[in-house]
Amino acid sequence: MKIKTTIAILLLFNVTIKAQEINVKINGGPSGILYDSNLGDGKLKFGGGIGIGYTYFFSSHWGISTGVDVMYNQNRFELDNGTTISTYEVDDQTSAFEYQVTPTNYKEDQHFISAAIPLMLQYRTLIAPQTQLYFGFGGKILFPGKQTVKASASELQLSGYYPDVNLLVDDLPSHGFGKVTNWQDKTTVNLDPSFLLSVETGLTFKLKEKTQLYTGLYLDYGLTELAKETTDVNIVAYNPNGLDNIQANGTSGNRKIVQESRYFSAGVQLKLGFMLGKNKPEPEPKPEQEKTETATQGEPVQEAPPVQQKIVETPPAKKELTQTERTYIEKPLSFQEIGNTNVTPELATRLDQIAEILKSNKDTDLNITGYTCDIGTKERNLEIGMKRAQAVSDYLQNKGIESNRMHLFSKGESEPLVPNTPAENKPQNRRVSLTLIDAK
Repeated sequence: MKIKTTIAILLLFNVTIKAQEINVKINGGPSGILYDSNLGDGKLKFGGGIGIGYTYFFSSHWGISTGVDVMYNQNRFELDNGTTISTYEVDDQTSAFEYQVTPTNYKEDQHFISAAIPLMLQYRTLIAPQTQLYFGFGGKILFPGKQTVKASASELQLSGYYPDVNLLVDDLPSHGFGKVTNWQDKTTVNLDPSFLLSVETGLTFKLKEKTQLYTGLYLDYGLTELAKETTDVNIVAYNPNGLDNIQANGTSGNRKIVQESRYFSAGVQLKLGFMLGKNKPEPEPKPEQEKTETATQGEPVQEAPPVQQKIVETPPAKKELTQTERTYIEKPLSFQEIGNTNVTPELATRLDQIAEILKSNKDTDLNITGYTCDIGTKERNLEIGMKRAQAVSDYLQNKGIESNRMHLFSKGESEPLVPNTPAENKPQNRRVSLTLIDAK
């Protein structure tokens, strides 16, 4: 299990470089094994865990997440009084017999630690300026450690039935038959990896520009059996040398007692998400003229005709922006949703084209101004307006536009594009305007 966990952690850190959000989480609630038994009753006890993960958002609403979770799980299983468990054994005289164990007040306290690798699809949507509703669903691969079992009983009746002679031996302590009182023992049980169905939902709160707090509920349910099946094994081992050292075997994998064992965990979950910064823009390729000059410097010095020298030194003609391009750039960028300060996929498509136009004319600067509707305080709206302008500037800079060409402003709720009444007009005022400034 340690090797599997190490590999999973290495894979996680290998891919988080490209992630948009890294998160750490803590959760707690009933967590362990759901037993289906006609001879006893299993109960979940409180468990909890921690995890680290990342989420890649491929749109403003949808993302895919993975990571590594570590959980502590615990159960209690109680066997019905009057139950007799029978298996076939061989005594110290090599005679086969039916080993019968009848416990009173038999119970097991069980616990184990597990690691899981999730793969979840996440959806989130804005419901307030700083609050989002999120919903995640997908699956996990669970790698459980060994289950530790602490078994006890107020009494064990250990008997041997020899069918060949129709003889029941229930009081022969020297050969392992008789009553044991106030018995207890400890053992470990192997568990199998399991596939889980996983869902989670809740609210996110924006704490800082790149920090989110997730609060909500989660549920994991096993789709495959967790306990390894143990055939022909009783709840305690037969000891032909006496009653002093009766060892527990556990009930988890005993199909005579437990017909089904599935993993289950549900409860409250807290996550802290940290958005990663945008990648720095790749350096722009040098103009063809610079490449030509560099190549010329590297070659042997040769006399060239005067006419050729003049052609090389002639600077390329500057490209002026057309009126159509100016109109396209200066058309307002709509942010629509209240409090939204992120570039949506629709805005990204348009900003890609604007960046291409601006690259063709290096002598033009850009005033970027953010606006809001009249919902909220003036101070808060000025802040949101500036964040919208900054988001547009960051995006264009990532596409190769120099930061010194862009000048940021915020006018908040002042200077609306249209009146804020009726309410249907408000989304038009949540915008960013781009104004071209030609070099003098």
